[in-house]
Amino acid sequence: MKTRVITAAVAAVLAIALIILGSFFSIIITIALSLVSVILCGEFLSAKKLNKELRIFIPSLLFALLIPMLSMTQARYIPLYLFVLCLCVMAVIFHQSVKIEDVIFSVFGVVFITVSLSALNIMACSDPSHAAFWIVFNLGIPWIADSAAYFVGNKFGKRKLCPNISPNKTVEGAIAGVVGGTLSSLLFGLIFQLIYGNVTVYYGILVLIGLIVSIVSIFGDLIFSLVKRSCKIKDFGSIMPGHGGLLDRFDSVLFCIPIVYIFSQFFYLCL
Repeated sequence: MKTRVITAAVAAVLAIALIILGSFFSIIITIALSLVSVILCGEFLSAKKLNKELRIFIPSLLFALLIPMLSMTQARYIPLYLFVLCLCVMAVIFHQSVKIEDVIFSVFGVVFITVSLSALNIMACSDPSHAAFWIVFNLGIPWIADSAAYFVGNKFGKRKLCPNISPNKTVEGAIAGVVGGTLSSLLFGLIFQLIYGNVTVYYGILVLIGLIVSIVSIFGDLIFSLVKRSCKIKDFGSIMPGHGGLLDRFDSVLFCIPIVYIFSQFFYLCL
């Protein structure tokens, strides 16, 4: 528990530094998210030991870097297509030694991870004056929901949520996570209104997003637990002591970012 808390505190400090610098220099956010994309994709592929299959691993990491990096340009969809095309060509040329299920696994993981992080980059860099809001809101809600579920589940959890997928998750923890995540969306709105002063925050929309995101984050966590179970691993990595790999912290976040992005295209969250 102590190691988990220390790691979370260090990560929080780094995140705050990124937000502060990114508010002045958007390129820093883009570079950071591109590097995170590479790490997440690397951990995802390594779960199936595809880090040893360089014909898949190297182009996957290359495009994992490029896709978020180019997300603010008009060419944002080109690297996505080229990546899928590259792996499909690879599957045909090396069909006797490269398994099609490994190609499908890689395409799913890399496309999903990079598209999600690209959406976060677009939100933050399209509105640099509120970049801190977009980053904290997208990352904070699922993380707070997960933390609330973890601590309440450990203390009061009795009924198992999905014992065949994730034995430690409980119904009580899931409820606490949804409540905690929903309330955190309201809290983030209040904090940023105090910080920016002249900003208008649409609390009704924020609470609705918080509720949906908190629920979806549970399924995001569970689907990646299914991936880990199918790959017969406990964690995606060990880069974060007490937490596992970076993907173990971003699994639910990746499912939630597109929801915030969709809402941001149709409603004002803050102005």
